Amino acid sequence: MSLLQLALSRAQAGPLAVPDWTLGCFRRRCITFASGLEDTTTRVIWIQSHGLTADLRLPLIRPDVRAAGSLEHCTDEQRAELARGEGFVARTSWDGALMRWDAFAAFHPYDKWPEPGRLERVGACLIEWAPSGVYVEDWRFQPGAAGLLVGLELLSETGTDGRPAQRSGGLVISGDHALLVLGRRQSLPEGRAHELLRSDPSLWRTAFDCQVAYARRDESGWPVVLAVDPFMEGCALFDDAAFRPGPSADLLVQANPSRDGDWAERLWRIDTLLPGFPAPLSTQATPSGLDWLRRESDALGLSGSSV
Repeated sequence: MSLLQLALSRAQAGPLAVPDWTLGCFRRRCITFASGLEDTTTRVIWIQSHGLTADLRLPLIRPDVRAAGSLEHCTDEQRAELARGEGFVARTSWDGALMRWDAFAAFHPYDKWPEPGRLERVGACLIEWAPSGVYVEDWRFQPGAAGLLVGLELLSETGTDGRPAQRSGGLVISGDHALLVLGRRQSLPEGRAHELLRSDPSLWRTAFDCQVAYARRDESGWPVVLAVDPFMEGCALFDDAAFRPGPSADLLVQANPSRDGDWAERLWRIDTLLPGFPAPLSTQATPSGLDWLRRESDALGLSGSSV
């Protein structure tokens, strides 16, 4: 069954752990630091369900490894540079002022972003401040985020030998956007992944056993657009027809019909499985503010739009 079919037949969601205006898919426009510097080039995607955040961050410039054909045939230096990519899946909470993330699967085996976030949203713009004042991030809600809203937490993975084993990870979907994070089956020492690979290049298989990939749905399915492992790009993120109800109402099983890779089935716990997320772009404002917006719509270049 497809995830949409499952959502239509057994729609469910855990308690909303975050403000509803943080749900959906956002792309970062920039991050500005207290030093005065800013970064507008790193490609950053955030997808939020009721209780899960999935996040991917990739430098704009990465090694051109197309000729290598696979990570195995890359040089040690190329693999170390590729390991500068970031990504995680985390459980989220909100105390009325701050959002907090409890990451349980992350590409870099240390807490690079330890601060909670103070968030506000106006229209499609979501601003996130670090309480220390050291940075502020400007996020923009993405077109195509309405529709299916899914948050799945990976509990275990069964190998092709039929043996199940625990594995962390998450799959978060908003409309046409999906982010998959798979945790490592063996841990790395704590630290930055690229630095670990420079000190011990033999760790590369363990490092890249953590997968972080973002896909955009099209007529062919869910092709990967961005991934920490660039050789995943262009491949299908998952087979949308490979899910079925699990042994209890809050579980789903994902099969690997082709047995491509080293796994046969994955067991997921449902955080969110909703078929009709509306994803409105408008946000609340005071009556006086909305009156001003209507009065000044022509001067603001908003003539003809709904204000």
